Amino acid sequence: MANAKITAPESSGDGTGNKPEFGRVAEVTRRFGIKRGTLYNLLADGKVKGCLLRVRGRKSGVRLFHLDSVRDFIASAMVKHGDKGNRTSVSN
Repeated sequence: MANAKITAPESSGDGTGNKPEFGRVAEVTRRFGIKRGTLYNLLADGKVKGCLLRVRGRKSGVRLFHLDSVRDFIASAMVKHGDKGNRTSVSN
């Protein structure tokens, strides 16, 4: 124990330095400006990732989207169009 260091305990903090991994539709819209209908079309096309969390036997649940997959989709659209500010259309 002679070499043991004593450090201050870590506090839980407010998490402002952490990037969330998943978000609801409102979070995706707030961060990226992608609206609900477009987001669900991207999910159906496999261009972004998401999952539905619900209790067995219930009709409703919580749809969460993987925020890194949304970032990756936007980055790939920028690369595809040469990042010249061109509009990217999302096919249905």
